[in-house]
Amino acid sequence: LHFICESDTLSTVIIRDLKKWENLDWRGITNRGAWKALVNVLRQRCATTTFRKAKDKIEWDLIDKGRSAARRLTSENAIQTIELKTIHHFNLSGVKLSSLTQRLAYRMIRITKHTQRPATQRNLTAIATGIDSPNGNTASEADIWTSLNTNEIRKSVSDFLWKCIHNAHRCGEFWKKIPEYEERAICTYCDTTETLEHIMTQCQAPGCNTIWNLAGTVWMSKQAEWTRPSYEEIMGVGLKKWYTAKMKRRPTAERFWRILISESAYLIWCLRCERTIGHSDEPGWTHSKKEIAARWTSMLNKRLQLDMSMTHRRFGRQALRKDIVIGTWRGTLQDEYALPDDWTGTKGVLVG
Repeated sequence: LHFICESDTLSTVIIRDLKKWENLDWRGITNRGAWKALVNVLRQRCATTTFRKAKDKIEWDLIDKGRSAARRLTSENAIQTIELKTIHHFNLSGVKLSSLTQRLAYRMIRITKHTQRPATQRNLTAIATGIDSPNGNTASEADIWTSLNTNEIRKSVSDFLWKCIHNAHRCGEFWKKIPEYEERAICTYCDTTETLEHIMTQCQAPGCNTIWNLAGTVWMSKQAEWTRPSYEEIMGVGLKKWYTAKMKRRPTAERFWRILISESAYLIWCLRCERTIGHSDEPGWTHSKKEIAARWTSMLNKRLQLDMSMTHRRFGRQALRKDIVIGTWRGTLQDEYALPDDWTGTKGVLVG
């Protein structure tokens, strides 16, 4: 039996990494059940089995024909599921104790004891339906969770958004369930229930409106249409796609959107906590608009300086490409026309 593949993935998993994956019970690999069944069937064989990558045009043509046949059968709904005949003696079940980590143990517990959080499911559904997509596709739950781990979203901000989706922040309805603390559920400025959506998009206390107005001014300098993001768009900030008039993706604009919206939302939350918790003993205390604007500008400049620092060659393969950084911040810089074409190493570059 000779396997001719388009990549070395099969040979790498079956030959080089077989022991590692079996020790982990194939946890963490795509199509886990198929891999286990394939190894089981191959161990039943006594004849020679080889794996190699396609070499010449004839072999690549065979792969293309197989792929075309699979597409045709899919369109005709004529796909037949093949059940591999496995033998119990070759089934290795469970994780080897010496290979078990806390992370893997936690994942296995979550698999066996999977619980549905109603608030989380409501937010996930709202995000999936609230993000506009030109092709009409709806984001999956996996896409939503993965979008929180993009490089443009800082770890602390990612944790904040993760808690937003789980409705885990202690505000609003949380306090209504605790005797003698029910008054904490009410926004002291608007006299309404202080939900996360209210804090991020509706609160009239100094902070929310000021920050979104500043964000809108900077965003319009990217030659893009601005509408204040909804609460669903804030939680799903990593899913938003931007296109040109000719429907071409704008990856650098999308990158700037993720930075701008995530950092602005996190700053609104920080200002709210300072006002309601840090100054709880000072009724009527609020931040001044001048202070809010200064902190927002400082936050954005810190992200700009971080991007500029990450282009340095000392970071090796992890360094950011200069053209990506320049494209991300194009149109938002102070005295941009006076800067050199490559300003990533220039001191004193600030957001305008």
